[in-house]
Amino acid sequence: PSGVLEKARAWADRAGCLLVADEVQAGLGRVGERFWGFAASPAVPDIVTLGKPLGNGYPIGAVVTSAQIAEEFAASEHFFSTFGGSPVATAAANAVLDVVETENLASNAQEVGAYLVESLAAIDDGRIADVRGPGLFVGIELENEPLAHAVVNNMRSRGVLIGSTGADGNVLKIRPPLVCRPHHADIIVATLIESLRKA
Repeated sequence: PSGVLEKARAWADRAGCLLVADEVQAGLGRVGERFWGFAASPAVPDIVTLGKPLGNGYPIGAVVTSAQIAEEFAASEHFFSTFGGSPVATAAANAVLDVVETENLASNAQEVGAYLVESLAAIDDGRIADVRGPGLFVGIELENEPLAHAVVNNMRSRGVLIGSTGADGNVLKIRPPLVCRPHHADIIVATLIESLRKA
């Protein structure tokens, strides 16, 4: 929700702790040209974590922070990882970042995501309470969890993979690949309509 990160920043500052932005799902251009989920807010996190999308399937994660925080951590803690510093993983991540940049995938996510949200919002079904989300990180709030569960399974049986989330388990989470084009969005919408009809 709007303003939540600013509140978290203020709370973290009062408590004397660090604010961590987990960008595993929202980062690397998925939300559009701003590139990071946290960038929708003026609040700046102390640490940003990245995961699976950075390697496009190759196992890698990353932590981004200030030199001061990294130095304080290194002075007081011992960290070891079997996979830490793998040059192969780093090469995979660099290749992914190159493709995201050269193929303008953040811009594509913004444009196709806007088209997808508009198309989803036009679905005439009273069980849809809300359609929201930036870029290719879209949520569809349904009236209840059993409906969401049925729709997820109906879509899977039709070859479109989505998930469900939310405190009440009633939000469909749609995160297509960043290379998704309008005709792919049309497939998602058509499959959702059919899946709702069968739910």
